[in-house]
Amino acid sequence: MAQRAGFTLAEITQLLADDTTPSATRQWRDMATRKLPELDRHIAQTQALRQAVADCLECGCMKFDQCVLLDTTDAAS
Repeated sequence: MAQRAGFTLAEITQLLADDTTPSATRQWRDMATRKLPELDRHIAQTQALRQAVADCLECGCMKFDQCVLLDTTDAAS
């Protein structure tokens, strides 16, 4: 799951490490603090894609480039 979310193997290793020394804990916290905004972006993008797929399914067109529910030209005017 972490790899699909964009974590490197080194970051995953750090997430799963049993090292509880103050230095390792500080490194883990720093990495986690940096990664949270990335995870939030990943979640938002995934939710937007899910909504687009659901909209196309509702529309019945099954083509993002032709879906009237995803047409943003009307929303911009």
